[in-house]
Amino acid sequence: FSFLGSQYPIEVSNKEYRLDLLFYHVRLHCYVVIDLKMGEFEPEFSGKMNFYVSAVDDSMRSSEDNPTIGIVLCKTQDRTIVEY
Repeated sequence: FSFLGSQYPIEVSNKEYRLDLLFYHVRLHCYVVIDLKMGEFEPEFSGKMNFYVSAVDDSMRSSEDNPTIGIVLCKTQDRTIVEY
């Protein structure tokens, strides 16, 4: 992994968003976005992550890169909610 930054700024439609952690996986040739949450998983976290992944793919990914990977890390989990 190559660490690109914490609270990494990304701009979409003239609005700035901040990614908790952004890495580049050298062997897989893809960006990895990590969103850190202090509580249990909520369904809206996956929608937010999809937005971040799409934004990174559109603004940073080159034709040689594989699609971006998004990971949401939560303090607790409910496996059923996460799977849905």
